[in-house]
Amino acid sequence: MGKIIFTIALLAILAAPAFAQQDPDDPGIQDSLIFICNPDHVDSSDAPQVVSLQILAVTDDSIFYYGLPLKWYAPLGGVICGPVSIYNWPINQWDEHYDTVIASQNYVRQFGFCNILPQSDNPPLFTNGQRVHLWSLPFLIAPNTPEQVVVFDTCWDDRNGSVGFTDELGEMDITPAIQRGFLSIGSVGVESDYRLPNAFSISQNYPNPFNSSTSIEFSLPYAGPVRLEVFDIMGRKVATLIDDVSNPGAYAIQWRGRDDGGNGVPSGVYFYRLSAGGFVEMKRMLLLK
Repeated sequence: MGKIIFTIALLAILAAPAFAQQDPDDPGIQDSLIFICNPDHVDSSDAPQVVSLQILAVTDDSIFYYGLPLKWYAPLGGVICGPVSIYNWPINQWDEHYDTVIASQNYVRQFGFCNILPQSDNPPLFTNGQRVHLWSLPFLIAPNTPEQVVVFDTCWDDRNGSVGFTDELGEMDITPAIQRGFLSIGSVGVESDYRLPNAFSISQNYPNPFNSSTSIEFSLPYAGPVRLEVFDIMGRKVATLIDDVSNPGAYAIQWRGRDDGGNGVPSGVYFYRLSAGGFVEMKRMLLLK
């Protein structure tokens, strides 16, 4: 169904009249989405409470489509997305704007299409660099929810990919910057330890050189497919340490100098490569027995 709607949207967009777009050679400020919890702190309570996650945008481009896969990370549970979203201008003028909540996965899939129908003349999302409140999602805090910090962030959707905007013709894919939202429940504060990484990264293994095992640390700013592989000096794959969809966060993986068959590999130079969300980086390590 999603593919059919997207195809209809593209056909209608191609038939629509042109709208002034920002010069691709003069990108100006980066488009962005901002998540703000209102309130951003609630006390533990024996009664249910409602928090509004407000989604704001700053755009320097004219946006005619958005796709926003959103997850909330409540490590101790008790936080549920409500059924009714409130949309503001210009999204409330668009032909399509909807969300699908998958509560079991703490996930909301959100889409909006401007000018799907040929006779439509919806205003695009263009804020001229100003911050505009687009829509709100209600979240229910269950009674006696444990003290914790809840993080609201984009993620990777195995059907539609990651967060993105497109222009009128669907020719320009725009990836907005994201400012995460935080909700403090109880006396717990939003300290730096709770904040998710801002970018993909992979560190030099430690120890290096190593004898029996070494640790490889990396960070993911949002969920998605992740592959961490080890190659020998001839470029042949030796081991796959990770090949899965992972949540955002910091990770430390041990490699014990063995191939995928569990056999020990000889001393020498090896390379490890992280591939995630378009990020690819390789580093060298030395095994000495």
